[in-house]
Amino acid sequence: MEEFFPILEKLPAKYADIMIVRNRLVQVALRTDSSDFIEEDWTRVTCRVVTQGYGVASTDKTDNASVEQAAFSALKQSRLCDQPVELHPTSPEQGRVEHVSKEEFQPQEVSLLLKSLSGELRSRIKTPVRIELIASNIQKHTTLITSEGTMVEEHTPLTDLTIYIVTRGPGEGFASKTLGGRGGFEVISSQPWEDLLESLARRARDSAVAKPSTYLQFSHPYLVGRFKVVLDHEAAGALAHEVAHFLEADVYNERFFKGLNYDLQLVDNPLINDAYGSFHWDDEGVRARVKNLLGRSGVSLLHTRLTAKNDAEAGNARGTTHKPRPCVSNVYIQPSDWSEEEIFEDTQNGVYAEGLVRAECRLDDGRIEIEPELAYVLKNREATTPVKHLKIICNVRDICRIDAVGKRLSLRPGYEKEFPISEGAPFIRINGAICR
Repeated sequence: MEEFFPILEKLPAKYADIMIVRNRLVQVALRTDSSDFIEEDWTRVTCRVVTQGYGVASTDKTDNASVEQAAFSALKQSRLCDQPVELHPTSPEQGRVEHVSKEEFQPQEVSLLLKSLSGELRSRIKTPVRIELIASNIQKHTTLITSEGTMVEEHTPLTDLTIYIVTRGPGEGFASKTLGGRGGFEVISSQPWEDLLESLARRARDSAVAKPSTYLQFSHPYLVGRFKVVLDHEAAGALAHEVAHFLEADVYNERFFKGLNYDLQLVDNPLINDAYGSFHWDDEGVRARVKNLLGRSGVSLLHTRLTAKNDAEAGNARGTTHKPRPCVSNVYIQPSDWSEEEIFEDTQNGVYAEGLVRAECRLDDGRIEIEPELAYVLKNREATTPVKHLKIICNVRDICRIDAVGKRLSLRPGYEKEFPISEGAPFIRINGAICR
């Protein structure tokens, strides 16, 4: 990277940097009627410049002439902007961090695991079923140098596995699971597969006989309007993620949080060992740090160097081919003192939501909508009739209605703005949500 420093020195700019991202992907997929293997390598060099505004240009070539051309293209782009920008000051960082895998991600071993998991699921479900398993390993190497003196490198291996199940019985049933973390084959081989497979098989079977969401209002009149809703790790983690969107500094609206009292704590932590969204430096070269986004002490925002002002802290920048934006790393609701059994025993009637199909938020009006894979009617403290296609609707201000938070945290890997993250929570209960 030292050879690119002269390029930065040529640029008449307030700030300039060069980032090289190298990725190597190995993916193995096993389906009912096919099996795939993919191996890809790609490299991208991005130059970012601040003069009047923020300019960005990228290339997939790493020779000096191509990088210099991209740098001066970024300079040109920065001069086209109407609104000037300033970067929050930060200390230059130098160093190299390499996260290592304990077990190599070898396609043959991965294929054998996928074959075994598929067979185990079939033996548990018994009815006709289509199963898809996709295992991926990405070796990501990022290098950043800046005109301020930062020079950092980070190598990160990420492994994940996604399982899809579609059953054919009395009706069509569906179940899925995504898991993963930082590391190699050990990330998926060391999972508690006995419990995970049994849970997936049960959800697929129940989904095949589940009632439509309209069943609630016609058969359970007490489940009309707002009522108690228990969310499992995945559904609650999705809620944590959607609330965090409202705390991104470039879209934050104070009116959604003003005057709220809440006991829960929402955390963004890029320093969790082996979590999918962990990093040592963000995409601006700012050292990672834990942020308490929401809690009794108030609200803290996700910042980049472009959004941080006064005493605010940068460190959540994501973006290489465009202006960096604030983004979560590993976002979760801090565990508390309720056991899962206590939450259900304390919930006389309501709904229990399990798994996740989708989660969305509206930044203009504060609305959050979560669609779990499956839900169960809670009657006399027990999970009874399964229900599918249910939508849980609440407002970001409804976080103050969360009155029970479990002890056991679980993180689910995913992507946000094309960057690895994870979201999670213990089981939680919202004392007043709308279900349709």
